[in-house]
Order: sequence, then structure tokens, then C-alpha cells
Amino acid sequence: MLEFHIDFQGQRLADHLTQGLISAFGVVGFLVGFLLQNLLLSLYIFVAGTALTAVLVIPAWPYFKKNSVRWLPSRAKAAAAAAEASKQHEASAAGGSKEKSG
Repeated sequence: MLEFHIDFQGQRLADHLTQGLISAFGVVGFLVGFLLQNLLLSLYIFVAGTALTAVLVIPAWPYFKKNSVRWLPSRAKAAAAAAEASKQHEASAAGGSKEKSG
């Protein structure tokens, strides 16, 4: 299955694009259809706008992934990293005291 990941700012941008483009094509389609008295042309314009919006918004384009979220490490990984750092600190302290006494 395909997975599309976008960040939170990308979701906001996709929402704004969707609302703006669908609304704009709806208004343009209505006005053109009203002025030319052609309901079919009005529907074609709206469907074209919907298709364009889908192409611009549905795939996870790179402009939707510019602000990736940096998650905190899990507690287990953080505890393991802290334990490793403590061991290295103890080892370096023990190595430093041996050099002074030798």
C-alpha cells in the first residue's frame, strides 16, 4: 500500500490550496456558465478545477514535507543513551586517575 507522509505545515498548505482552488473554480465555473447560459461548460470548469486540485494536493509532493517534525527519543533509548554516557564518563575518569598515579 502506498503511504504519503506530509508534515503539519504541509497539511495546512494542502487544506488552504484545496479550499482556495475549489472555491475559485466554482466561482469561475458559475460565472462562465451563467454568462454563456451553458450549464455543461460550468460543470466542466468545476470538474477540471477539482482534478487540478487533486493532482496538486493528493500526492505527497516535496513542498508538503519542508518542515519535518523531530520527535523526542523513546524513554528506553534515552535511558540506554544516558547509561552509555555514564559508563564512558566513568571509564574516562578511571583512565585519567590511573595516568596521574602512574
